[in-house]
Formats: sequence, C-alpha cells, structure tokens
Amino acid sequence: MYKLVLYENDNKLKVLYNYSRRKDATYRLKSLTSKKVSLKKEVVYKNKELKEVSYRILLTKKREEGDKSVIVRDGYGKILEKIMNDPNEVVISVSDYEIEEQYSVTGANRKLSASEILKNVLLNKISEKNTKQVLMLNNKLIIDSLVINMVTCKNVHEVIRLYNYLRKLCWDKSIPNVVFFGEVHKQDKGLWYKRIHEQTGVSYNRLYRKISR
Repeated sequence: MYKLVLYENDNKLKVLYNYSRRKDATYRLKSLTSKKVSLKKEVVYKNKELKEVSYRILLTKKREEGDKSVIVRDGYGKILEKIMNDPNEVVISVSDYEIEEQYSVTGANRKLSASEILKNVLLNKISEKNTKQVLMLNNKLIIDSLVINMVTCKNVHEVIRLYNYLRKLCWDKSIPNVVFFGEVHKQDKGLWYKRIHEQTGVSYNRLYRKISR
C-alpha cells in the first residue's frame, strides 16, 4: 500500500490518498505538486497567533526489511530522522506542495482565491462608468466603485502581497479603468471606516483590526 501524506512544517497533517500500485501514486503526486496556484498559503492562525507555514507531500509505503528512506530535510537542511526512521513506513519521495490561499470577501457566499478576486470582483462589470480603485486599509483590500467590496487578509503583509498580485496582472495586461492608490493615509481612515461600515455592515471593531484569522 502506497500513501500520499500531507505535511505542514514537517508535521503530518493527513493522508491524502492510498494506492495499491506505485505508479498510480507517483502519477498523482506529480499531478498534485505540478499544479500552480495564484497565491499560495504562507501563514495560518494557530494557538491565537499567526504562524508561517510550508507544505510537502511524502510518498510512503509499508516498511519492509532492508528498506531505506530517501533523505528528508527541513527548511534549514537538518535531516529529519524521526520521519525517515518511522518503523512502519518508508519515505520513497518528497515534493513541495502549494495550497491556494483563500480570502473572505464581502458579498461573496464563500471564500475566494486571488485569481477569483481578480476575475469575479475587480474586473467584473468594469467600464469607464464603473472605474474601480484599489486601496489597502490595515489588513483589508478595498475595491471601490459603484459598490464597495472588502477583502480580509490575515495580516498587513498578506494584504500587500494580494495588492501587488492584482496590480502586476492589471499592469501586465494593460487593463484600463483600474486605479491602484496604495495604503489609505492615516488622516483618511476615519472616512473609509464610515463608508465601508455604512455600505457593507462590517463592524468598526473588525475594520480597526490588523490581524484576522
């Protein structure tokens, strides 16, 4: 039996798939790890704080006599003997894995990826009469036009990352009627808090925050 096992920061999260044939497991591993995401998940909220994360998928099988694991190292190059010397399973292959970051967006009934925000929020119904401006307010991305959409990110670094992703794609594709204004100035924050609260119903306490789950 072959397993594809997801690891977060070198800690086992869960078994993704089980296969009876190695070639099937290898094919699925290649398929999973070759898939590109718009913006990968880099931080998670755990134990009341944000932590940086990275992901890998390990291809393993039941350990038999004479089996030797491939070398598994952490991000600093240290050999992870605990994983390699598991008495029950041997590691056949290790591959980095990207998980798509998902964002809460006002007006959406589910979380959206960066590429979905670009397509379904920023560029949706854009025109000369519906020019959109993009701003950063604490850990929120604001897309303002005839209506206001607010995207909540985990922290300020994450909103900058999303802002730069959208700005670069719009620049590269010469998309008109989108203006990127950067961070809202301190003296203007009060006006934006009021507008967003009145149009979206988002509480002031949430708007003031710089860190979210």
